[in-house]
Amino acid sequence: MSAPIKTYKNVDAFIVDNRPNIPVNCVYPHLVRQMARDFLDGFNGTPMYAVKANPSPLVLKELYAAGIRHFDTASMDEIKLINSMFPDATCYFMAPSKFVGAAKEAYEKYGLRHFVADHQSEIDRLLNDTGDDANIFIRLKAHSEEAVYELSSKFGMANEDAVKALQYLESKGRKANISFHVGSLCTHPDAFPRAVANAAGVAKEAGVKLNALDVGGGFPYKYPSMETPPLKDFFDAIDEAVKAADLPKDCEILCEPGRALSANAQSLLLQIIMIKDDQIYLNDGIYGSMSEVGMTDLVRYPYRLVSCDGPRANETKGFGTYGPTCDTLDVMNMHFELPVDVQVGDWIEIGILGAYSNAVASNFNGFSADNWMVVEDDNAFPPTYYHAPV
Repeated sequence: MSAPIKTYKNVDAFIVDNRPNIPVNCVYPHLVRQMARDFLDGFNGTPMYAVKANPSPLVLKELYAAGIRHFDTASMDEIKLINSMFPDATCYFMAPSKFVGAAKEAYEKYGLRHFVADHQSEIDRLLNDTGDDANIFIRLKAHSEEAVYELSSKFGMANEDAVKALQYLESKGRKANISFHVGSLCTHPDAFPRAVANAAGVAKEAGVKLNALDVGGGFPYKYPSMETPPLKDFFDAIDEAVKAADLPKDCEILCEPGRALSANAQSLLLQIIMIKDDQIYLNDGIYGSMSEVGMTDLVRYPYRLVSCDGPRANETKGFGTYGPTCDTLDVMNMHFELPVDVQVGDWIEIGILGAYSNAVASNFNGFSADNWMVVEDDNAFPPTYYHAPV
């Protein structure tokens, strides 16, 4: 992190004292802890946080404090980060494509015992680089039309290949483990029972006893612009599907929430740096923490305006939005409904921006989004209501 972390009662107090002209990630620790409790109390199995969604130490610390002890790590850097912060935590190397030598280093130096593969070449590499006590998960294709972002075109084995892979692993003395991922930001629980049933069918066809089933990520957070059932519906659907699949009593059930454990962890405080008629320019954009806004027009975020010199007009109008870079691609699929007399220097706090925001930000054009503050008041909340354009 680029500067000392400042702690304030709320974001407004931070603005008054600092009047920031750079993007600031505002972390709400009590909301991180609440999201962790939702999974620890509601999911009937082992939740492992997908570090890729938000690797901020501020967020990781709160998840750990709330009881999260298992982490889905996709690279050696993520493994090293978790190991340095929480030596007693368990890391899972659940990325299907790994750097050469990474699995061997993870196994031998950092004690990882859980890996995933979706191709015979990767299975053989894992068999060569790990010991007999390593669990190799065979990842199945599990694309769901209910997911905003599909993942199965890049990852996952077809059923017939997975059957052979499970039988091959058994012949090598390894246990049978299966994983799948229905896609990121899945908006309906039905995707999970279909994938669970398919996984159970693959194991049955292979004639192997399933040791562990990782139902992956894809759990949504309720963005105001989307119709999303509560997490409990997803947990219940998975639980019922596991029971219906008649899996072995000792089969471990795992999941990999990323967005659902980090989305509401933080907001992003931005400043308006230029106004051209009905267009505003902000000090962060798609090359920074607003990248997802440029990827889809399905996800919208709640926000609020904080004026720099008193109240603004009640009359509003819609503004198109640009980022600060010298690139015409830096345009966001989001309009802001703002007072007609909004001014350069006013701030906009955007809520539900804890997932895939700072995690994918770059320093393109020399702009950095690696600035942080912590909200200490448990009664303070980020914006939660999406103001749709008129």
